Amino acid sequence: MSILHSPQILRASWSAVRRIPRASPALAHRWNSTVSATSTQRPLRVAIVGSGPAGFYTAYRILERTEAGAVVVDMFEKLPVPFGLARFGVAPDHPEVKNCQEKFEEVAESPYFNFFGNTAIGPSAFPPQTPLVHAPNQIPLSLLRRHYDAVILAYGADSDKMLSGSSFSGSTLDGVYSARQFVGWYNGHPEFQHLKPDLVSGDTAVVVGHGNVALDVARILLTDIDVLRKTDITSRAIDTLSASKIKHVKIVGRRGPAQASFTNKEVRELMTLGGVGYIPPPEEIMRPFAEGGKKLGRVAKRLLQLLERGSTLRPEEAAKTFEIEFLRSPAGFTAAAGGGEKLGAAVFDLMRLAGDPLLKETRVEPTGERVEVPCTAAFLSIGYKTHPLAGLEQSYDDRANHLLNELGKVSESIEGRDAKLYASGWIKRGPVGVIAETMYDAFETASTVIEDFETGTIGPRSATTDSPRAGWDGVRSELGGAAVSSMRIVSWGDWQKIDRVERELGKRSGKEREKIVDVETMLKTIE
Repeated sequence: MSILHSPQILRASWSAVRRIPRASPALAHRWNSTVSATSTQRPLRVAIVGSGPAGFYTAYRILERTEAGAVVVDMFEKLPVPFGLARFGVAPDHPEVKNCQEKFEEVAESPYFNFFGNTAIGPSAFPPQTPLVHAPNQIPLSLLRRHYDAVILAYGADSDKMLSGSSFSGSTLDGVYSARQFVGWYNGHPEFQHLKPDLVSGDTAVVVGHGNVALDVARILLTDIDVLRKTDITSRAIDTLSASKIKHVKIVGRRGPAQASFTNKEVRELMTLGGVGYIPPPEEIMRPFAEGGKKLGRVAKRLLQLLERGSTLRPEEAAKTFEIEFLRSPAGFTAAAGGGEKLGAAVFDLMRLAGDPLLKETRVEPTGERVEVPCTAAFLSIGYKTHPLAGLEQSYDDRANHLLNELGKVSESIEGRDAKLYASGWIKRGPVGVIAETMYDAFETASTVIEDFETGTIGPRSATTDSPRAGWDGVRSELGGAAVSSMRIVSWGDWQKIDRVERELGKRSGKEREKIVDVETMLKTIE
């Protein structure tokens, strides 16, 4: 990703998991067990909110480090389908990054794991940036806390960071898109299928940002359509991209080459796209690299070579081109000539480095100059935003963009006998990092939960537990049989039916799967 999108990092994380002794399909094991089950002791009841990599890696570690039957994990997901960003955030041309789903499927086969899809926990303390297209079952967080020993929040980030400054304008023009929503759209996320990217009004697109998601967006716009047809990108996206008239993509960031968030590997992928040429940065941008060559490390030197040398195809010979522009901070968008609401140009403040241009931490400052870049499509990729669930506002650091926590244990002012709260993944540390970091972060949270179980802070031996925690049975009892019967809860077996249908649809088109992109069709598939 992006976030999850680096195959090199993913391979490292996947290898790390493989080094742990592999479970049987049911994860009924006793490796390094520190917590055991007895015939008279009830299991620890754990609820995990979110079924992306953070949630599944946390579940995996808890089940792998405790004896069979000592813990029961119930996972709640607001969509009918699991895997979060592994399904909806990974670039379709990076299938190897999705290998982590094999481990997640293994976890789900455990008799001590239950999946509750189409079931949201909430509500959020903040309304969504875009209206929800479907209404999943909703269970209050307070209800989970009454019936589970531990509730682990692993639901990630559901919004975009907003550009600050009252002078920023034009973000609602037709042709300006959130990169997060665009990625969700071509990956089949139901919430973003309303998006209708206009890729035919002109030949130039601007991508604002120098992170993994920004480079993913640029690569999708530039990649040959016949290459994309073989991936699990949606057929709807294929139709739109087939008609695209975008021939040139500008990837624009506010900092310099040494401070950019992308990696050499991601840049190299763009450089090696078939039929795509690269326009190098102006000489004044690259001069500090050349002058300070002896100070550069191996990675920075390789980046210099990539940015200077570029692709083997000259721009004038290429069907499509791209360039990476530096020291330009987004200031707004302007409408096309003649009025109306169509995008005409992206506006940037020119910046300069306020310090050593070769240091990663060097900041930038405005020069006072501004430039307009004509374009008909723009994609904002300036970061994701997390939000707390209602009632947890005091435990949330808005500036840090995550819940306040210590090793995954949420800091909260709520007193009483409710379940302890934990966090994993982006809601724990902020929406940064690749899948390897998410995995190790999830393992840390799992260790905290297990330690609390061992010491009696949570679970049957906890002094704050005044009655047995029944987990889902307790939730179901409190909701009432009629209410539960009316819910369209998706089980793991139901998801496997959806999975089989998607794979069969994909086989007909010569690809791994054709994702079902709307919730109602998903639910009808399992009826």
